Amino acid sequence: MKRTFIIAFIAIAIIALWFFNSDSNNDEGLRQSINHNGLSRDYIVYVPENLPTDATLVVVSHGYTSSAETIMSYSGMNTVADKEKFLVVYPQGTKDIRGNNFFNVGYDFHASSKVDDLGFIQALVTKLIDEYALNPNHIFATGMSNGGDLSYFLACYASDMFRAVAPIAGTMMQTTVDTCKPEGVMPVFAVHGKADKVTYFDGDMANKDQWGPYPGIPAVIEHWVNLNALEYTKELDLLNAPNYKDYDEAVSFQRFISGNSDGEVWLYVHAGGHDWSLKELDTSSEIWNFFKKYIN
Repeated sequence: MKRTFIIAFIAIAIIALWFFNSDSNNDEGLRQSINHNGLSRDYIVYVPENLPTDATLVVVSHGYTSSAETIMSYSGMNTVADKEKFLVVYPQGTKDIRGNNFFNVGYDFHASSKVDDLGFIQALVTKLIDEYALNPNHIFATGMSNGGDLSYFLACYASDMFRAVAPIAGTMMQTTVDTCKPEGVMPVFAVHGKADKVTYFDGDMANKDQWGPYPGIPAVIEHWVNLNALEYTKELDLLNAPNYKDYDEAVSFQRFISGNSDGEVWLYVHAGGHDWSLKELDTSSEIWNFFKKYIN
């Protein structure tokens, strides 16, 4: 009798283990892979219950040394997706020569890398559009740090696929700025800390940290304002911005618009560092609020 009970218990445990590690969608998303450019590329896709046909896709990319699982955990984007009914995908970077996860956006020490992350993201988006009957005109990208850099990269070189981007603590390498030619306007939502010690708010054109030269955030924003032919309107403190919460640090909100263009550029500047989550800002909800402006 005891032996029978033990066998039954083990069987139930095996079934439960299989269930929670299977490809069924759950709170942790569905882990899958796609072959691109000779590599098997991993990603996590999160499908909220009752996802409608013609839904929106948001691509959320992790930072340097980080992972798809990590940004899925701290961003809280799945919670927003559950409420708003859009699909989320978290692409996984590959290992660089230092053994760190990365997306190839043109850092100096990745100059010899042949990894095609631009093509990977494009192939992944195309695959998901087909699999989930998504609206191809409602594709958006956001990301943290290196993933934020990738968002700008996609805005420059895959503007025919992405409707708007939201880089968080990200920037553009000067080589990207020099060659960035999007097709049409590209709305941009950016969040950056003045005390960021990884991606400096004032940039690093002298290349002291050896990532490669990159301009300051004001210059990056000016680049998109000019590309979108926008006019500066006004600067507000966060009291006048959506999802305001009590805060101790200075935060400002700049909004660039034009009556002749729908490609708005928004910039939240906070006094903190290299962060996604801020006590004064529900970052993922604000990203979605911005993206929703461009869903027809």
